[in-house]
Amino acid sequence: MEYFPQVVLKQLVYLLNPNDIISLGLSSKTMHALFMSNEVWKSKTIHDFGNLFNVYAILTTATGLDLAPDLAHKFTHEPSNWCHYYLKKNASISETDNEALMEQADKEYYEAQYYLKTYQNDGNILVLSQVASKMMWILDIFPAHAGSYYILGFALFVLNRLEEAMILLQMAHAVDPGFEPVDELEKEIQKIMDGYKERRCETQLLTNDYISPALAAVLTEIFQSFDKDKDGALCPDELDSFVFATNGSHPPATFLREMGERFGCNAEGGLTKDGFMVSFYD
Repeated sequence: MEYFPQVVLKQLVYLLNPNDIISLGLSSKTMHALFMSNEVWKSKTIHDFGNLFNVYAILTTATGLDLAPDLAHKFTHEPSNWCHYYLKKNASISETDNEALMEQADKEYYEAQYYLKTYQNDGNILVLSQVASKMMWILDIFPAHAGSYYILGFALFVLNRLEEAMILLQMAHAVDPGFEPVDELEKEIQKIMDGYKERRCETQLLTNDYISPALAAVLTEIFQSFDKDKDGALCPDELDSFVFATNGSHPPATFLREMGERFGCNAEGGLTKDGFMVSFYD
């Protein structure tokens, strides 16, 4: 079995119950290395219960939502021992009254849709924090609740965090490929993202073989930020700071001097604004 490809072993781990995996792991040193590693149990945890650590990180870092304190305690840091974490979580889920809790989860899901609409009307970020917390609680008990992933994705969508929203919607797809609301929202987000790309492509960098006004405005702002003494030119120290900021290196003094001589410099040898523009055009 140790010669099986990793992809085969991974699928085997997904199919086996935890007790069988542990039994295999205890059968020999080789099997222990294969089946009792942190990587194996982390992979099985994510497969069976979803990656709520990643979901929590997305919600808190991409949006700044203030989620419930108990969620921070649970999902800020990944466990050091994934096997113990899996066994504990699996036991807690098995002991829950699934029918009663599922009814409550579905109720929270439908209420969340209403609260998202109220956020779109009044912009109260507290509403989104409460909704996101409730959906995380549901997923902690019902990992395959696609509606909760959908609500979280929609929350990110209304906050204009489109790429992060797509990640959550893909998680919804993974647990329930037939959940239609996800398809509709994905299409809407993709249309918006495609529109952004088209507008970026439409921004001309050159007009009549010279720098476009849009690019000139950006370059002017960059030039002014490095022209510390505001004399209309970048002296060697200022030009060195610009080069270092763009590519992480300090060029030799000869390079800085030759840049001014090639593209345009003042009497002191500083690269002028026009020279700075020409250097990008060239």
